[in-house]
Amino acid sequence: MDFSLYKMSPLEQWITDKYLENSILTPLDLDIQRIARMFGGEIVYLRTKSHARWEEDGTNEFLINLDSRLDEPDSRGAFFHELCHPLRHIGNQSMLPKAFKDLQETQASLFQQYAAIPFFMVQELEIPLYEREIPYYWAHIFNLPVPLASRRYNQIKCRIYQEKNDLEFLAHQRSLYRKADPLNWCDEAKEMFRLATQRKRDKGVVFE
Repeated sequence: MDFSLYKMSPLEQWITDKYLENSILTPLDLDIQRIARMFGGEIVYLRTKSHARWEEDGTNEFLINLDSRLDEPDSRGAFFHELCHPLRHIGNQSMLPKAFKDLQETQASLFQQYAAIPFFMVQELEIPLYEREIPYYWAHIFNLPVPLASRRYNQIKCRIYQEKNDLEFLAHQRSLYRKADPLNWCDEAKEMFRLATQRKRDKGVVFE
């Protein structure tokens, strides 16, 4: 997999910049308590569904409740999902129309992948010999559920594949342009064009 073809989205770049500004450089630095404090929040553990609460008063303070019944990988995965809401969203989800709520959940899922498995850290990891082992390896390194690591791997792979296709298409279009330019024709093609042009002139066809 050619990581040089991967391009980060604006949201992903924003998360990366925040991590680098706060010296979060390796998977070991991804301590959820540290990250919560970094953004102005706290974590509590209760026997209830994981959720986030925040005040829209400009203080940037928030509270993330993590379900205490979850194991550590699932708890970490839930944290990175819930972290998106106070940082990127406004409004009480329970009061929002379903379409807006679904949109926020989709955005939170992407945020979760970017924040839990940062690309700049992935670049520094060794790639397992077999592709099917990559999600399991990332899940182990970042202490996350395998399905989350698998989604992140597929997302990265698809974006690299798309960029590769785009570059190949661009190269093909440029090659067509070069072939269409008479300056790039071979001598035989130039001679055939000259003869065809001469015959047109002989028949009285005017070229403009």
